[in-house]
Parts: sequence; structure tokens; C-alpha cells
Amino acid sequence: MGVLKSATRGVALGCFALAGSGAAFAGAWDTLGIGSLDLLYAPEDFVVESSVTYVNRNVDYDVTEASHSGGTGVTTGPVSSRATPNIWNYQGAIKFGMMDNADCLARINNPFSIEEEMDHDWRGRFSGYETQAKTFAIDATCSYKFQVGEGRYLRAIAGARAMDMTYYSQAAHPAGVPAVVDLKSDGLEYGWRVGVAYEVPAYAMRASLIYDSEINADLEGHTEVTGLAKFDSFSSLTLPQAVELNVQSGVAPGWLVSAGVKWVDWSVIDVLSVTNAAGNETVHRKLNFKDGWTVKAGVGHALNEQVSVGSSLQWDRGVGGSYSDTYTVGFGSSYAANKNVKFTLGTAAIYKTSGSGNANNLASHTVNEYEYDGSWAFAVNTKIRVSF
Repeated sequence: MGVLKSATRGVALGCFALAGSGAAFAGAWDTLGIGSLDLLYAPEDFVVESSVTYVNRNVDYDVTEASHSGGTGVTTGPVSSRATPNIWNYQGAIKFGMMDNADCLARINNPFSIEEEMDHDWRGRFSGYETQAKTFAIDATCSYKFQVGEGRYLRAIAGARAMDMTYYSQAAHPAGVPAVVDLKSDGLEYGWRVGVAYEVPAYAMRASLIYDSEINADLEGHTEVTGLAKFDSFSSLTLPQAVELNVQSGVAPGWLVSAGVKWVDWSVIDVLSVTNAAGNETVHRKLNFKDGWTVKAGVGHALNEQVSVGSSLQWDRGVGGSYSDTYTVGFGSSYAANKNVKFTLGTAAIYKTSGSGNANNLASHTVNEYEYDGSWAFAVNTKIRVSF
């Protein structure tokens, strides 16, 4: 039993999360994927962890219908354009033990992100050729562990999140100049987290259930039609609630299996609306998202005291529009340089299914309907972990 406990623990804290690095940018805007709170359960009293993920994306949009205000059809410019620039995702976290039974995790990350950039002269340009929606978040999560039997424990989990959000978009104006919307949240927006976990450390067994609340964001800034007009603009957005269930267990000395499912209430976002100071809409896009589901399973193995390897499979149900279903296979390895320092490297291949969507703006009566074929994306994740 002692061998199973010690060897399997190395896998859980090493390659296992890494093998799922392809989860970045699954689940619509979600960059965290499944298992992002695993560091909270680390056995050490103090852990610092930093990770960076690079994603190479390859999605081309093909315009099927385009017009600008007044219903004038657009017939110039390329029909097809690469829509997905390559992206970086980051996370930094500190876990510390407050006392024997209490642990806390603090981190910074960018939990939600959209980055799209098409050719500036593509046929759908009057509805938009660049969109960036980015977040910066600080969150803190703590747990208190109760013994509920010999070698069995129950954790009560609670936390808070503070988030800043920006939104930027560019489109072509019929006058031949760019039209820019640039918004930022009016101060930090807040949410909360609660959960519970059941653990049997001797078998590296854990089951956890975590709930994250909605976060309501109010944004303000300006809209500018270059050289023609500039005015104050406002928008409000509800970032969705989520529920995540994770289960893991050792199955043999040095072997760990895991499964997780995450539900995100993306259907709460049905319309993107931007108004001017008079309350009149300048942007009205029907998003009509449906709820997101992510399912993931994986296996990890400790080859020796220093090296662990792992792999995972993941399916993510698309929420609609530019977010179609994705299927991900991930592989990773970790190397413990000594008892305090561990390096991890992971890679993933992500297949995105074909789909269709639109960027129609009902306020300006511009139309951009598009479709896209299936495509592959590739992710690389690096992580360093220092513990005391």
C-alpha cells in the first residue's frame, strides 16, 4: 500500500495535468479546461507553479453571404480567410498550507479569451475582421480537511475570484475607414466558488465537485469611426457559472487513472450588445450559445522516482457559431530534478469539427455568414514547479 501511495502521488502531481494541456481553449472561451485546481491538493506545505501554453490554430472562415448597411452586397475581397491567430495562455499559482488540515491556493491567469483576426479586406470585413476579448483574473481558493474514518478525509472548499475584462473589435466602414469598438470593465468584477472533495490518500483516490458562480461584467469605452466620429460606448455581459466533477484513483503501484466532466452555462450569453450614451444600440449580435460540456479521461505512470508519463483523451461539445465540437489527445512527461523542483512538458493534437456561424450586426444591418471545415490545432505546454 505504501508503494502504491508514494509512486502514484508522483504521477498525480507531475505529468497527469500536463497530458491534458490541449484543454486550453476548449469549452468556448474557457482557457482552464478540467482539473485546474489540482494544485490545491499538493501534499507539500508550500508550492510555486508557473505554466505557459502555446496553441497553433488553423481555422479558415469561408463567407457564404455578406452585405453592409442598407443591404448592399459585398462582392470584393477574398471569400476565405484564416480566422485564428496562434495564441499564448499563462498561469501562475502559489499553494500554501495554513495548518495541518487547511490549505489555500492563490493564482493569476486568463480564464476566458477570444482572439480572431481575418484579412482586413476579406469579404466579411463590414461585420468585423478582428476581435479580442481578454480577461485577467486573480482567485483564491481554500480547503479544510476533516477526517471521516481511518485514512479517509473530506474537504470543504470555498474561494473568491476577481476579474478584469477587455473587448476590442475592428470592422470596415462603408466610408472606407476602420470602425473600432474598445471597451474595458469598470473595475474588477467578482465571483465565488464552493466545493467538496473526498480523499483516500493511501490509494491516491480523490473525488471532487466544484461550483463556480456567474460573474457580471459592465464594460465602458468608446466607438470610433476613424476620422468621422467618436462616442462613448457601453456593454454588459454575464460570464457563465460552471460545475466540474473530477475522480482519480491509483490502480497499481505507479499507475493513476482519472476522469472528469465540466458543465459551463454558456447559454446565458445570448446577445452581444453595445450601446451609446443615449442607450441606442450600435452593435447587436445574436450569439445563441448552448451549454458547454467537456469530458476528459486519462492515465499516468511513474517510470521511476524522477520521470512520469501520461496521456489523455478529451471531447468538448461546441456551443455554437465558431465553437464546434473538438476532440483532443494529449501526451506529457515530467522530470523531477530533485525533491523540490519538477519540470513538465506536454503536447496535444486538437481536432475541431466543421461548422458555421455568423457575425451579423442587427443594429447596423451588416451581414457576415460563414462556414468552416474541420481542422487541426496543436498545443505545447511547459511548467515548472518548486516546492518546500
